[in-house]
Amino acid sequence: MPIMNGPAPTEPLPRDSGVPGTKQKKLASSNTESQIPADPNLANPRLLLNGACIYERQLPGDAYITAHAQRLQHGFYSSPAVSDKDYDHVDFLGINFVFHSPNTLAHRFKAATIRASVQGTRQVASSDHYPNGYPPGNPRFLMHAPHLIYGAISPETLQWNYSLSGSLGVVDLPLMASLSPTGGINGRYKRYEMMRIQGSVRTLKSSRGRKFDIEAGEIVWSLEENSLQRSGLPREFTFAMLIQKPRADSRIVFSLDIEPTLQSWYGSYPDWWLSLPKYQPLSRRPVDFRSEVGQRFEPVASKKGFNFATLESSFDDYVSMPGKRLDSVVSPESQ
Repeated sequence: MPIMNGPAPTEPLPRDSGVPGTKQKKLASSNTESQIPADPNLANPRLLLNGACIYERQLPGDAYITAHAQRLQHGFYSSPAVSDKDYDHVDFLGINFVFHSPNTLAHRFKAATIRASVQGTRQVASSDHYPNGYPPGNPRFLMHAPHLIYGAISPETLQWNYSLSGSLGVVDLPLMASLSPTGGINGRYKRYEMMRIQGSVRTLKSSRGRKFDIEAGEIVWSLEENSLQRSGLPREFTFAMLIQKPRADSRIVFSLDIEPTLQSWYGSYPDWWLSLPKYQPLSRRPVDFRSEVGQRFEPVASKKGFNFATLESSFDDYVSMPGKRLDSVVSPESQ
């Protein structure tokens, strides 16, 4: 039997043992790594600052609707896979919407229509590039997201029974007749409901006539709640859009209009009520398309900025709806 000098070798420590807190640090680091998006240009939660408020409106029941310019970056759009011409001046605009109702049981947002539009302005300093005093052409929406979003499906089974019975009797001595028809119908119907969000781009109508209409100058999003759950609209979400500008220094007017349907315990608020002066949107500073806001797009290969045709993810992936669902588990021993 061999003789071993020195202290006996220590047994290897279990994988989870060691310095207290090591496991917690590993879990924390893994959670942090999982939060970092694979596409570096997707919205990083650590870089989401509160941008300029471009829309604010108070509604009955202390409900609020706000919109902030969360991300505004300059670039261009060029791809050999697209037969269209290249666009030298393109801006990415991300708008964060918040539908906040402090008591959703008494007041909830049942539906809403969001209208976003862009148009040029003639209020530009005179320049040799603009002999008419304003840049030619109008801005337009190249892309928008989302196009179509569905929520979780909620099934409902409707069952009914319909019965019919009657009697008819004739008594006339020495004759007697009696008739008693009976019948019944039963049925079952199952319907499915879900939350819906749909967006489309359309022509922006001008009050000066059809020749002044702006093609692809307006985006309309319609939002509908799940009518079975009656849980209202999403509380917070970010929509994205690509805007093509005539020139890099073009003055663009971005307009935002939101028409909500607010539901209370006795029904929906009528339009005339929501049209009262105290429930109208507050005047806010417009979006300045000559500056940049929020997280940058990388890499920037030229002086024109980022090429939005090289986005690694689908444009719909730039739509975000923050929020977490927490599941609590109660052990039988604690009861």
